Amino acid sequence: MRPDVAWHAASVGAAAALEAHARSLLGPGTVTSGRLCSACGSDAHGRPWVRHLGEPLHVSLSRSGPHLVTAIALVDGGVPVGVDVEVAAIDVLPSLVLAPSEAPGSAGDLARTWARKEAILKARGTGLATPMSTIVLAEETWQDLPAPEGYVAALAGLGDTSTGTSAGSSTWMSADEVLPSA
Repeated sequence: MRPDVAWHAASVGAAAALEAHARSLLGPGTVTSGRLCSACGSDAHGRPWVRHLGEPLHVSLSRSGPHLVTAIALVDGGVPVGVDVEVAAIDVLPSLVLAPSEAPGSAGDLARTWARKEAILKARGTGLATPMSTIVLAEETWQDLPAPEGYVAALAGLGDTSTGTSAGSSTWMSADEVLPSA
């Protein structure tokens, strides 16, 4: 199963959004969720997790401004996923984001690069503990997602074969289809 993506209002909250997404994708049933930090074991922060009817799912989430995006893939036949949403223009040193072989572009290009790399790092399970500048996008798997105006978003699924493309799937929803009304 390819990862499924859903957009929510950030006010919904991470746990509620992940649980609602799991139910909409897999049907009714008991859904539990939480976080777990692989470095310290804390459940107050770290990578999110979700179980539907006791079965674990690969999940990721990101929020920026009023937007929250979730991604889910089945563990059986699925791949770990990472998703990120960012404002379309960020003010950050390019050297923090770009690998030595990558060229700086506009602030919008840098925001897209950030979203792609953060999604990759979430899929790997390391998050920002791994410096973005060590990631070379040409060697990675990611997909740009439709995002609300003024934002950029990306999805990474380890093992996916659509590197750097926007290859669509009927399970992938555009931002217009799933964003809450303003």
